[in-house]
Amino acid sequence: MGLFSRPAPVPDPSLPMLSIDDAEWLRGAAVEAFARAGAPEPRAMADHLVDTAGAVYGLGNLAALVAATPKRQRAALVREHATVIVTAQHRATPTTIEEISDIVYARVMSDEVVGDGLDLAPGLVVRACVDYPDSVATLSNLESFGGWAAVGPTALANLRRLPPPEHRTITARGGGVIHLLTCEDLFGASRLLLLDELFGSLLGIERPDYGVLVAVPHRHTVAVHIIEDATVVTALDAMVGLARSGEDAAGPVSPDVYYRDPSGVLQRVSRNEPDGSVQVEVSGLFEVAMSRIALPG
Repeated sequence: MGLFSRPAPVPDPSLPMLSIDDAEWLRGAAVEAFARAGAPEPRAMADHLVDTAGAVYGLGNLAALVAATPKRQRAALVREHATVIVTAQHRATPTTIEEISDIVYARVMSDEVVGDGLDLAPGLVVRACVDYPDSVATLSNLESFGGWAAVGPTALANLRRLPPPEHRTITARGGGVIHLLTCEDLFGASRLLLLDELFGSLLGIERPDYGVLVAVPHRHTVAVHIIEDATVVTALDAMVGLARSGEDAAGPVSPDVYYRDPSGVLQRVSRNEPDGSVQVEVSGLFEVAMSRIALPG
């Protein structure tokens, strides 16, 4: 019935998870909601709001949430989001480790998030985040707490106490099992820091001999392929698509795939180019692993 078909909506250039019309609606709804929540005279820009006090409120995560929400529920979602964000903006910043000892968590994030913490690999960092009842705040300066050396062990211990991820598997076309570890909390990607423990508790294996491929597309998920044989090739291709799918999700982390060797060292093996193409590099520790499983030439 092509006579009655409608053209696909045109994605908004700045909020591509929404159509142009939906993105314009979101900007207007966000201005109204943030003003009602207490932000002084917010104005809408392409992908954020700015108010007269100089506060900037990004719209990317909100747009991803709106895209996944039925239209009749979107207005309430925007109002709730604005209230949470503005309240967090005016919350007093903690200054001692005693104030945060029960609510600070190690969080794997994009390296675009500046602050103190650890560098994991190109594109990935670990930051200390405080989990309040209504929001999560990243601590950008850990000097008053004694630095990462003081905060890190507590943040990791709290992460370890969270409920274990839900585990399911998918099989790539052409072969290759991918394990999806997902969490409802905002620290799902951070389970990357606990992989050695999860290998035993969820997958029933010891540390994999040849290492694994991992992807953390967004804040709720870690994807893992255990390298055993030639199915690593098709699994890698599937994981590239999985990693890139997080770009339009709430809380994107990394669009790249990484190799994790048996000692836990991470190496980026796929990289997204500005023209939209993906480059896969087989070198270093990843190349050694590939040679060890004797891929057919």
